[in-house]
Amino acid sequence: MRIKKIRFLPIILISILTLPASVGQSGELHFGIIKAIEKKLDKLKKKADIYSELPDISTFISQKSNRFIVNIEDINDGHPLKGRRAKTPHCGAHVDFDEDEWPKGGSAPENYPHIYAPVDGIVYRVDYVYHLELQDRYGFDIAFAKDNDGYIYILSYGVEPMVFEPSENLYRSFILITEGQKVKKGDIIAYAYTETGKGPGTHIHFHIVPVKKGRGGNFMAPAIFTKTLVDQFQAKWDLHKNDNGDPMPPCMGYKLEADENPFGTGAIDILW
Repeated sequence: MRIKKIRFLPIILISILTLPASVGQSGELHFGIIKAIEKKLDKLKKKADIYSELPDISTFISQKSNRFIVNIEDINDGHPLKGRRAKTPHCGAHVDFDEDEWPKGGSAPENYPHIYAPVDGIVYRVDYVYHLELQDRYGFDIAFAKDNDGYIYILSYGVEPMVFEPSENLYRSFILITEGQKVKKGDIIAYAYTETGKGPGTHIHFHIVPVKKGRGGNFMAPAIFTKTLVDQFQAKWDLHKNDNGDPMPPCMGYKLEADENPFGTGAIDILW
């Protein structure tokens, strides 16, 4: 419904502009309506333009990032996005942390695992807290690419401490970005809250999702990192290194269907 209203805004504006000249309060009302619509149209144009300079998603087939989403040395375990053809599919990659190792140096957010922007982009969404049945999580999305079909490609982060938020707005202090903000490769954008003494469990779920007119598509493998980084990431896999007994090679996407491959090159067993 909102999209339809936006579509007809120019028609409404033209109709108002052709109304007979008015005086007094009526004229002031017409002028106010026109200015409000012009402001709305300008806001929509700016929102569309903000993504116009993003690179095409195909850029990341060959131009990979050498900045991972966290520091490799902070990772305790992990796995790639396991596609629907895997024995144990999972619609996102994971980096896991050992809660017994954190925080380091005090309870301030900066003493927890740092989370980075691996590429230049624009903050598309921020969730300061998201209530699930067994935990409260938080997350954010970075728009970093586009394609010729009008899709914006989002790198989506879900930070899952595996506990309920210990106090109201605690997670908010762990997030350093706001919606619409531009970020640069290497920027620290958040910290991963962990609860000391809980043991392994806290992780970041991350994937790519294409978005068009506010509607998201399938979760896709976050295959935007250099082979060196992917090898280092795979060396950290421990409990999750196998797909129901089958060892998984270094990759960011394993046993993918075509719609889980962000580069449009079809179904593939290994994508890094």
